[in-house]
Order: sequence, then structure tokens, then C-alpha cells
Amino acid sequence: MSVVRAASYLAPDSAILLLTLGLLLIYVELNRPGWIFPGACGLLLALLSVVSLLRFDLSLVAIALLATATALLLLDLLRPTPLLVAVAATLALVLGLDHLVFGPATLQVHKAVAILCGLLLGGGTSILTRIARRARANKAVN
Repeated sequence: MSVVRAASYLAPDSAILLLTLGLLLIYVELNRPGWIFPGACGLLLALLSVVSLLRFDLSLVAIALLATATALLLLDLLRPTPLLVAVAATLALVLGLDHLVFGPATLQVHKAVAILCGLLLGGGTSILTRIARRARANKAVN
């Protein structure tokens, strides 16, 4: 059985958890460039989870929420923003993950998984962004 075919049998909760793990591994690679292994594994996990999620009926509203969260986190990365922007991005991530999959209750993302993954991705990205911004400001020559 091929890897892609095996990934299509993942439950939505497992796919969301694998996506979160994959993105966190990519963060490790971005933090320590040249290690290669975390980035490659992270990309593989993220792609397999997306393939698995695409076999379900996905909510367009949830996808819009996830895109909004991504845009807000990118804005937070590029410019100093109030903490409320990071909180809004994290909330959009949690709500987007919670309502991502249509279907019976057994095929939906559980609230605990959505909250855990949303907080890890949204809060973690915001914290890492603020740490990097502070380090860059301290490194600047006056």
C-alpha cells in the first residue's frame, strides 16, 4: 500500500495533529537551518495530512478562517502589532480547525484537538515572532 493511500485513511483528528507536528518541525528547521531532517519530515507530515484532509468535505468558512489566521500571523511577522492581533489569529485558527470537516460527529475534528493545535500554532507563532523581533531590535547597531 502506498504512503498516499495510507494517509487517505487518517481520521480528521489525526490529520490535524500530524499537520501541527509537521508545521512545528518546519519551525525547528527555520530556527536551526541546515539540519534538513526536521524540515523534510515536517514537510512530508504536512503534505500527508493535507492529502488526508482533502478526502473529507471541507467547510469554506473554516478555510476562510484559516486563511485569515495565516494573514494575521504574517502581518504580525512583518510589522509590530498589538497583542490583540495574535489573539484574533489564534482564535481564528481554533475556530477554523474546529469547523473544518463536515460530516457525522465521528468524522469531525474534536474541540480538544482544535484548541490544542490552534493554541500551539497560533500562540507559538506569535511568541516566536515577538522573540525574533526583540532579538533583532537588540542586535541593531545604534
